[in-house]
Formats: sequence, C-alpha cells, structure tokens
Amino acid sequence: MGRLVGRNAVVTGGARGIGRAIAAAFTAEGARVVILDRDAASAAATAAEIGGGCRSMAVDVSSEGEVGAAFAALEAEGFACDLLVNNAAIQREAALVDQTLDDFRAVVDTNLLGTFLCSRAALPGMLERGSGVIINMSSVLGLTGDALLPVYSATKHGILGLTKSTAVAYAERGIRCVAICPGDVDTELNQQYFASQPDPVAFRSRVEREYPARRMARPEEIARLAVVLAGDDASFVNGTHVLADGGIMARLFDLY
Repeated sequence: MGRLVGRNAVVTGGARGIGRAIAAAFTAEGARVVILDRDAASAAATAAEIGGGCRSMAVDVSSEGEVGAAFAALEAEGFACDLLVNNAAIQREAALVDQTLDDFRAVVDTNLLGTFLCSRAALPGMLERGSGVIINMSSVLGLTGDALLPVYSATKHGILGLTKSTAVAYAERGIRCVAICPGDVDTELNQQYFASQPDPVAFRSRVEREYPARRMARPEEIARLAVVLAGDDASFVNGTHVLADGGIMARLFDLY
C-alpha cells in the first residue's frame, strides 16, 4: 500500500473493465486519479464507487479538442499528470473483407489516435517537471493476429511502436513509457467478442481451454501489474512490453 502516494494519474477508458480496475488500484496505492471516458454517467458512477478522491471527466480520446482541453484544465488547477494510462479501446468484430471504413476509423481513432493524443497532451507537463510514466495498453494481439479482429490487432501493434518511440525520445528527460500486453481478460469488451460468435458460451469455454490455467485474467490482475510499472520499483523498465497472458504465448498449441 502507498506505492503511488503523491502521484497524479489519468486513466482513459476508466469507467469499466481494466481501466476501472487500474483506477481503483492506483487510488488504493495513494494516487489521485482522474478517469477520462466518453461515457460520462458510467465514469462518474465508477469514480464515486472508488472514492478516495477519484473523479471523472467526460472526454472522447479520439477528439483532439476534447483531449487538449481536458489536460489543459487539469494543469490549470494544479493537477500535474505524473502517470498516464492509455487504456481506452473499442473493437469491431468481423473478418477483414467484411470490415467497413467506419469500422477502421472508429477503432483506429479510439485505440491508436487516442493513445497518441493523450500522450502528446500529457508530455509537456511531464517534460517541464522532468518525470512521468506513460503506460499504454496493448494486447497479445499486438504480437499476433485474430481473424475477426484485424483492425483492433493493427492498432495494438501500432501502440507498441508508439511506446518504443516515446520511450527512446524522452528517457533522458526522466520519462518512461511501457506497454502491457494482456491476454483475454474477463471484461465487457471480451464479452462483446464472445457474443459475436454463433455459440458464445461454447466459444468462451474454448478460449479458456487454450490458457494453461484454463481461465482468463481478472481485471484486477492487470491492474496490479500496472501499479508495479507505474512505481519506482520499475524505474529501469522502459520502451518495452510486459506480457500478462497467463502463459498462452509460451506455447504453439495445446496437444494434451
């Protein structure tokens, strides 16, 4: 407890899922947290449930104007963003041949452009203070592919490139940038993916069977990793990704 005391954190997409778990974990470790989410009502409810000074702002991370205004407002009130978690993400399930231009733009604008915009908005303050940590949420699909999530996978690959570039650009200025690559996590986003299948229950069971532990991750497990990466114990971890995949990427397929 208390590993993030005195830190100010911004968590995008924090109304639910992994983002909510990270906001709660950071708050429990002493950080002041602001959730950015386009779902204003859900974000406010989540912040109220977390308590401890956690609060929310209605922001669409794909909007340059909204992101810029949010970070400017936080700086103006003395909320210096020390920790940024770029977590906001959406997905559209379909094979590449069935993906529309709207699908492509919606997923890229939220997942990749949103990560870029929020990082760019947070960096001036971090550079001025000579410190900061940016944690980008990628995925095992940033390292491989999925037949029904081609655009989502492309954005998660892109986030890893952005993570490395940010890290090497600003390490001398006291700023770290790292990525987390979770496997399947039991969140609404994953449940949405399962629901797109002909038999969601059977498909979920099949996915869980692929993991050595025969289960998906819980959001809190990813959040605990984020706490470590955000804190001083990870002071020399930079420009890389950390797998939180339960070992699924450690094997080719399950024969047994």
